[in-house]
Amino acid sequence: MAKGFNMNTKKKDSLQILLVDDDRGIRSSMAELLSSDGYSVVEAADGLEASLKMKNQNFSLVITDLNMPKKDGIKLANEIISAGGPPVLLMTGELENYDIKLKSLKNIMLLPKPFNPKILPALVAKILNSAK
Repeated sequence: MAKGFNMNTKKKDSLQILLVDDDRGIRSSMAELLSSDGYSVVEAADGLEASLKMKNQNFSLVITDLNMPKKDGIKLANEIISAGGPPVLLMTGELENYDIKLKSLKNIMLLPKPFNPKILPALVAKILNSAK
């Protein structure tokens, strides 16, 4: 085996994650964390940009903020589900305002903000393993 080669990292490299958040700082730090864990990460600033990227690329998982301009996370998640797309991890700090809308979403995992960034790689691995 070549020095520095990690089979788990190679396996994760083939898994592409779409990360959607209108906050550039949050998006960048999450992308860096997931990339350092071996995932291929594509970023989008809002739901509209995410929808466009999904037309041209296949993703294993979509991580999206709930409250964004142009197209929010609820609309994006509904679009992904109706198209038979990948699992969705929906992040929000506004649970009380959206709980009724969230009840209608199936196959969505919810991650309340703020959260400890250290849990993200383990949570992503769990979602991807259960989606196989």
